[in-house]
Amino acid sequence: MHSTFSSVFFSGLADQIWRGFQAVNRRLPQGRVPSPAWAPGRLLKSSERSKPPLGIPRVTESLCPKCTLEKREAILAGGSDAPQLNDASETIKAYLIEEAGRILLRKMCDRHGPFEDVLSTDPDFFRRMEALCEGHDLPCWGDSEVHHHNLCSVKYGRGGFLIVDLTNRCNMMCNPCFMDANQVGHIHELELADIKAIFERAQAFKPRREFNVLFSGGEPTLSPIFLESVRHARSCGFKRLHVASNGIRFAQSEDFARAAKDAGLHGVYLQFDGVTDQANRHRGVGNLLDVKLQAIENIAKAGMKTTLQSTVINGRTSASVGSIVEFAIQNIDKISHVIFQPIMFSGRDERVEDEIRYQRRYTLSQLAADLKQQTNFGWEPMRDWVPLSAYSALARVLDLLRGPDAECGSVSPASHPDYCVTSPLVVKRDKKKAYPLFSFFNIEQFNRDLNAILDSARGATLTRAQLTLAVFRNINTRSLPPGLNLPDLIDLLRQTTARQDSRSPQWKHETYGKSPWYMTIIIGQFFQDLFMFDLHAIQMSATQVGCQDGEIPFCAYNSAGWRQIVEPQNNAVALSVWKRVHGPERIFAKGKEVPLSSPVSLPILINKTN
Repeated sequence: MHSTFSSVFFSGLADQIWRGFQAVNRRLPQGRVPSPAWAPGRLLKSSERSKPPLGIPRVTESLCPKCTLEKREAILAGGSDAPQLNDASETIKAYLIEEAGRILLRKMCDRHGPFEDVLSTDPDFFRRMEALCEGHDLPCWGDSEVHHHNLCSVKYGRGGFLIVDLTNRCNMMCNPCFMDANQVGHIHELELADIKAIFERAQAFKPRREFNVLFSGGEPTLSPIFLESVRHARSCGFKRLHVASNGIRFAQSEDFARAAKDAGLHGVYLQFDGVTDQANRHRGVGNLLDVKLQAIENIAKAGMKTTLQSTVINGRTSASVGSIVEFAIQNIDKISHVIFQPIMFSGRDERVEDEIRYQRRYTLSQLAADLKQQTNFGWEPMRDWVPLSAYSALARVLDLLRGPDAECGSVSPASHPDYCVTSPLVVKRDKKKAYPLFSFFNIEQFNRDLNAILDSARGATLTRAQLTLAVFRNINTRSLPPGLNLPDLIDLLRQTTARQDSRSPQWKHETYGKSPWYMTIIIGQFFQDLFMFDLHAIQMSATQVGCQDGEIPFCAYNSAGWRQIVEPQNNAVALSVWKRVHGPERIFAKGKEVPLSSPVSLPILINKTN
């Protein structure tokens, strides 16, 4: 009772002090924001930030799915040069409209006719995400050696993730597969010199921000330089080091998990399609669920946490999204976050038939609705979901607090609001019970407060004080989860800031928190394929692939032809030649089981055969 009273009192007091301070603040001239060394110029105030075209109806720039594939094939055949890929001649108009309760993207190619796809099944949800868009990050500067990919060049920001594909080899044969692993006729693997060049380029342009490194593939743990690459990234000063994995090597060897942790790995993004054997059957591995459970256990024993990464296919895995989140909550000591990625029709699926594409397409609004229906957390799509870019408002205030002498800025995931959304949950660790953060926290007002703090630019002390007031005044104490008190709220704030600002020596511990409560982030990431390609979204991509040809937006790399151009021109070896030297790859497919040396010990909630 005392803790609840303290929270109520402190929230009310914070609101009164905030209102009094702002009454004075608005009468004073605004301060000057700094021009830190990591930025291309001074930080931008809210009125100075640009935004991509938004609203319905609207017109945007896109590509023809068939023309793009034809252009790629011509380049590979030697008929033209790679720099011509995705040039202005390929652009066609795309129209975003509302029709029959959906948001549609329609476009017409003079040669190949009309194309149509669904961006949202809930127009109100779609408009909410766009209304909460915080706009572009700072423009890129000094990036001519990094972003030189014609229409698909990044123009804004550093992005939240840099993906480094170590190899296109894989020990599974998944369907779907956005990169068509094991089917392209060549082996492409980065060498350590490539890794060094990628990370050197990543620090060579502005804005220089903190970001997450995600080693990927194929299956990146098959790369002979996987551990060495992690060690090198750590030696360069990168802290947020992750790997996207199917989990087989982690499941087979606890020693491997420990070696990855010792090399500097921070966490594992684990492919995870459901908590039943049936939900994983389409991947082709006979005991895949047991593999996932053992991998999570071994990763935890090594001192790391797992982020579940699930590909959602309408009618196939969409019924599992709720149970995946519930599984994460029940194992919150081992699992940090969950990322849902609606199917991307690229790689193995780039020539999908229209009827199948319509059947399998899954939108972010469907994800929000399905999670409400399939869980009992009290999720409300129109209250509890925001675009991931909403976090960039906090990043800008943290940038202000870093001051002019900072070497880099905070993590700022300033992605397009149509393609990436998030909903944080606060979880009582011992009770394994979750509550939507925005059921008791006013995120819309909080972001307005953050912009007011940035615009007034009152110096570090007053900025930090205003940030604290803004947090606590936006808490609805009448809706607080039972047992959540003032010290817990302070710890949740520390968890949030540590995920964007790692300057504290204890940032890893602060990220996971020390109170009985943990904040887990549920993300919906709608990667674009050619059927829904929006060049304005591509140019502000927050997920970029670092390769031998600079940094390319993930969607452009895997959908618009860049992977198929870059790989054969750099270190690629014909598959037949590679097999003669190394022997055939061991691939787990067609029901083949992965040998596991230790028993599965991680509990799951429901019968595996459901």
